[in-house]
Parts: sequence; structure tokens; C-alpha cells
Amino acid sequence: DNIFRGTIEVRTVNDETVLINELPLEDYVKGIAEVSNTDNIEKVKTILVLARTYAYYYLTEDEKFPGLPYHLDDDPEVSQKYLGYGFELRSENVTEAAEGTAGEIVTYKNTVVKTPYFSQSDGKATKSAKSVWGWTNTPWLVSVPDKYCTNTDGTFEGHGVGLSGCGATGMAELGKTFEEIIKYYYTGVALSTIQ
Repeated sequence: DNIFRGTIEVRTVNDETVLINELPLEDYVKGIAEVSNTDNIEKVKTILVLARTYAYYYLTEDEKFPGLPYHLDDDPEVSQKYLGYGFELRSENVTEAAEGTAGEIVTYKNTVVKTPYFSQSDGKATKSAKSVWGWTNTPWLVSVPDKYCTNTDGTFEGHGVGLSGCGATGMAELGKTFEEIIKYYYTGVALSTIQ
């Protein structure tokens, strides 16, 4: 994965050489490898709308890396798993989903919001942002039943807040749309379109 859209900048940051890929938001979304190309297309659309929302939030509302010359990192432990144009070339369904949802983001009361997601719940319910991180100003990130996640071992994979990847798969396989999936896991949200 060494092919990228846009511009590659070489900068020194904190005495280390850093490569920065500068590109439009929609091109960035096409290179996000947070979901498999073989997943149900509605799940892929769901994850890409959430990933776009996350990126847009840190472009417009907050700084993920204050004082640094970039908005996000390619490390999935820190930001999102971004692999670039190489991933886009071999992931036709992901590219199609990105183009089919272009500009769509999650909002709460007309404001873009953080949209965390994780692999799987215990099969019973997701967790609230308040219980995991102590956040008190995120009414869209409350615990919801996760009956769509057919997890038989009863363990969480990930922080448990927001969308359950396992549940999104279950809902998509039952014919639910990406919009229905998002509105199920994020209470009171809407989808808006950015230009």
C-alpha cells in the first residue's frame, strides 16, 4: 500500500520525518480500510458514513492532534485505518459505497458529532459514552440493545460505544439500510450532506 491520491508532504515533526498525505475528504474515505470489501454493502456504507463523519468532525469541530500539521493518523489505534489508493484499487465495493454515500455525515441537532464504532458487543447491549469515557454531553451515545449481534461467547471486542460491527452485519443481512443501522445505534441522530 504505497500508492496515494493527492499530495505527499515530507515534514519534520518532533525531530522525526513524517509523510503527510494531503487529499480531499472523499478521496480519503475511499482509502479507509475499516471494513472488508466482501462485507454486506449496507454495512460498508454504514462504516464509511461513520468514518467520513469522524474525519469531518476533526476537520471542522476539534483537533485530534493539536499543533501538528495533520488532522488524522493512519494508525487504527489512534484514528482510522487508512491505506490509500492501493486499497481503493482492490476494493471495488468500498469505493462504490464511498461514492454512493458521498458527503453524507451524522449530525445531532444539525451539528456533526463523534461517531465511535467497535467490533462486537456481548450480544446484549452496547455501552454508553458516559459509562466508558465519562462523557456527559453525548446524548446520541447511549446504550442500546444489540440483539442483531449474534455473539455466542458474550465478550466485547473494542470499547463498546456506538455502532457494533457485529450488529451492523446482522442488521444489513436482514435488509436494513445504512441509514436505519446508523439511526439504531446512535440515538436521535440525522444524516446530513456536506458540500
